Amino acid sequence: MLKTTKKKIYIGLIVLFAASLAIFIYLNFFYTNECQNYECWEKYIKKCSRASFVNEASEASWGYKILGKADDKCSVEVTLLIAKQGILGIDKYTGDKMTCYYQQGRPAYLEQDYVNACTGLLKEDLQTLMLNKYRTYIIENLGKVAEGLEQPV
Repeated sequence: MLKTTKKKIYIGLIVLFAASLAIFIYLNFFYTNECQNYECWEKYIKKCSRASFVNEASEASWGYKILGKADDKCSVEVTLLIAKQGILGIDKYTGDKMTCYYQQGRPAYLEQDYVNACTGLLKEDLQTLMLNKYRTYIIENLGKVAEGLEQPV
């Protein structure tokens, strides 16, 4: 009877240890705090601690998720969740993502500096969109540019 009690205690301790280990792993590697406002997001991005935030900008909803530290930078996944204004032409990129790398402690809206700091499909999509807009603008205004070049200084 004493052996059975000891055996139950050992099994109970093993189960308790396994549960504690599972909770520890979940909280440190999988759990992400969900921020409801920019102040919360700013706190987590300064520390580069796992968190997510949805930025409801006027032109689109952007999803941010801090993935963690990569070398001396903070790795953040940026997702275009919803394009709100069709004039930008970004609605076809809904759901696309890019990963951005920033100096720790930099609380900016990450999609604003995507050219220098990000990699991924969404970055390529946004760059293609901008290049097409520049090309269209130049073609539409080529006559005005030529007139300006012909006039003496």
